[in-house]
Amino acid sequence: MAETDRVRIPLRDQLWLLMDRPDNLMYINSLLWFEEIPDWDKVTEAIATRMVDPYPVFRRVPVREGRRWYWQDDPDYDISRQLVRSRLPAPGGRAEAEAYVAEQMSIPLPDDRPIWRTEFIEGYFGHDSEKEGALLLFRVQHGMVDGIRLTQLILSLCDRDDESPLPKVGRDLSPSGGGILGAVGSAGAGMAKDSFGIALGLTGATIKFPLTLARLARDVVAPGRGITRIPTRVVESLSENIDPTNRTTNTYRSVFRLLFEPKSPELTWSGHAHAQKRVSWISGLDLAAVKRVARAHDTTVTAVMIAAVSKALTEYLDAHGDRPVSDINLMVPMSVAPVGDDLPEDLGNHLTLILMRLPLGIDDPDELIDEITKSMTRVRYSFEPHVNLATMLTVAVTPGPVAHAVVDMFANKTVGQLTSVPGPVSTVRLAGTPVGGMLGWVPMSGDQALGICIFSYNGEVTVGIATDAVLVPDPGEVAGMIEGQFTTFDGWYEEE
Repeated sequence: MAETDRVRIPLRDQLWLLMDRPDNLMYINSLLWFEEIPDWDKVTEAIATRMVDPYPVFRRVPVREGRRWYWQDDPDYDISRQLVRSRLPAPGGRAEAEAYVAEQMSIPLPDDRPIWRTEFIEGYFGHDSEKEGALLLFRVQHGMVDGIRLTQLILSLCDRDDESPLPKVGRDLSPSGGGILGAVGSAGAGMAKDSFGIALGLTGATIKFPLTLARLARDVVAPGRGITRIPTRVVESLSENIDPTNRTTNTYRSVFRLLFEPKSPELTWSGHAHAQKRVSWISGLDLAAVKRVARAHDTTVTAVMIAAVSKALTEYLDAHGDRPVSDINLMVPMSVAPVGDDLPEDLGNHLTLILMRLPLGIDDPDELIDEITKSMTRVRYSFEPHVNLATMLTVAVTPGPVAHAVVDMFANKTVGQLTSVPGPVSTVRLAGTPVGGMLGWVPMSGDQALGICIFSYNGEVTVGIATDAVLVPDPGEVAGMIEGQFTTFDGWYEEE
């Protein structure tokens, strides 16, 4: 066998292969829709020449020998086995499209061939058009590539009307770009400054002790909180007195949460995961309006979107008779290597996971968006991404049962995953056919019941929602609640 027929699977990718299980497949699912049917032969040619030929992983299967994993060339590789052609049942509307995609998401791909598939789906009339359109569904095992780079890869199949570069996503693990080792050096340089800031913060806390004690008591006895949640709430309440850009404090805070945050509280969506999934989506949100809200609150588009999710999940729990809770945790992927113009030949995963506290029950949009913005700032000014990445790599080398137990322990501190990816600002064309829109659904892990993927394209925002079919049987209800929140934000409507 030639040396190039087999390559070692990096630890960063091996972990995602280990996370795959029947009740929560570790697949990324991406969907493009068209208002007319593309030339499938030309689409196949684009996939073959722009995706499969340049990136060998699409022609390989994972094999394990002892403790080592390899990508090995599939001797029977044939691109026709990776492409499926189907048709939606009549009348081919949104309901039929959502049901079909959900059904596919529950089915594992064959393990005797490369673990990806593209499906050409005709008979789509889901955007109030009398003309037949089509869908293009990509399913890829996460161990091959992360969602951000898969999005860039799919876009590379297309031609753009506007050649402006795609928005940059991700950042180096250290300001100097030196990865984890570079971060260690910069950490030492900033320790003195951070320590001075901590001292000032604690001094301020002493001066404002009655207020600090009142906030601490409020957080500890917050609705839905049990005795097991007191330690992390104490640490978070005390650190509120310290500047949110203090990297040392934020790192201690995040590591403490990673280790001691207990399992997510029992709510409507709690329970063991099931193989069956449901999906829904929101399309056509005005990106310009979302940006106006962001400017009105001096924050980012992502913070505004997360605020809408917060208000919607608060409404969802209330509608289902759950007790009030002050917050939940979501798992948020973060790219640790900025996406450049050229993808690495081996693709792979270049991300870590963040444990994000999502506040619930805050009616005032200003207060809610401010709270979310502050939380995002603390992540930005911390070494949480480095710590979590190192933890993920360590888990990847542990025996399978231990790795599964550790993954479940961390995943079950959260109710699901949320990701946000900016896309092209103008129309793209695949095989000459304009892409009407695109979105994705993030995979879930452990007993997570909810996945939310935010994507912007051509001046609009889409939100893909995937749920456990038993624990959250109607993702369309969640979608409608998210969509209904934006008009309550200052700046949504054009000022006269």
